Amino acid sequence: MSKPVKGKKILVIDDEAVLRQSLCYFLEDREYLALAAEDGQAGLDLLEKEAPDLVITDLRMPRVDGMEILEYMKNHLPETPVIVISGANRMDDAIQALRRGAWDFMTKPIHDLTILEYTVKSVIEKSDLIKENKMYHHRLEELVKDRTTELEAVNRQLELSRRQIIGILSQAAEYRDFACTNHFTRVSKITVCIARGLGLTEEEVQRISLAAPIHDLGKIGIPDEILLKKGKLNETEWEVMKKHCRYGDEILRSNDFVDTFCNLDHLKISPGPPVITQVFIDTAATIALNHHEHWDGTGYPIGLQGEEIPLEARITAVADVFDTLCSDRPYKKAWPVKNCIDYLTEQRGKQFDPRVIDVFLEKLPDISRIEAALGNCDSL
Repeated sequence: MSKPVKGKKILVIDDEAVLRQSLCYFLEDREYLALAAEDGQAGLDLLEKEAPDLVITDLRMPRVDGMEILEYMKNHLPETPVIVISGANRMDDAIQALRRGAWDFMTKPIHDLTILEYTVKSVIEKSDLIKENKMYHHRLEELVKDRTTELEAVNRQLELSRRQIIGILSQAAEYRDFACTNHFTRVSKITVCIARGLGLTEEEVQRISLAAPIHDLGKIGIPDEILLKKGKLNETEWEVMKKHCRYGDEILRSNDFVDTFCNLDHLKISPGPPVITQVFIDTAATIALNHHEHWDGTGYPIGLQGEEIPLEARITAVADVFDTLCSDRPYKKAWPVKNCIDYLTEQRGKQFDPRVIDVFLEKLPDISRIEAALGNCDSL
């Protein structure tokens, strides 16, 4: 709601002393604070000192005329309204004054001062409304800015917590197989190389990067005598080992913790980009379930074929197999790097997506640096 117009400071600029004083007396009777200036220069001096709420000015004045007053107001006090009073039958003056920023125009002589009172009141109310509206929008912008800052801080904390949880889950799986030091980290970084090479969006790349490290989470459910067995598994043991894909999917999709982790309602915030919510868990579960499916349909646990296999699982499969072949495991020694590359090349179109293998081969220099930096192959 606008403030009362009474008590507002009004500057009257006019070189006609009688009219100037009459206007001031009239305004003071209406409980305004009236200031008087005998010409344009005096008016400018008072404008700088008093900062009035409204200016009433004549146009034809010595030293500084009303048009110059309007120009000054436009440049220095654009939010302060100006009412122009000038001689009768000067339509061109009125047009020019309005073009230069006058809020209203009245002609001399003013026979009915109630018209002036109405004009003054209307102009001040309009000015106050505009100022209040600007203040409201400014406050709203500040509130939005503050709220945005709060949301960014919460989302940063969620991102940190999410990465910590991924690390904890990856370590939990890694501790089951003491020979797999940094395997999950290397797989994550290799998937980034391949995903970017395939032209995926950065959001997709990051989602796969965060989900890939827990592809073998389901091995938590595999007995030690099978998981850590030195030597080849028999047929029964192999069937148990293959269950880790479904175990990982079930852990990620069905666990009560995951429901709590994905439910952000209690935080009273927007969950932000999809990668922060259920989409991430779905990606991780999809990779866990499908990273042992083969392009030719001979994989497990479902027997998917070709592009039926989700792309994120096809990417992770190449990264996982390559790093595994390059590493010592309870059941084997690390292969020579050349043999690892030859194997993946031979399995192009059989075990692996041909396009993923092509990108993998293109990115070998980057993958070599990843492996060396994280304690696996020295070079490729």
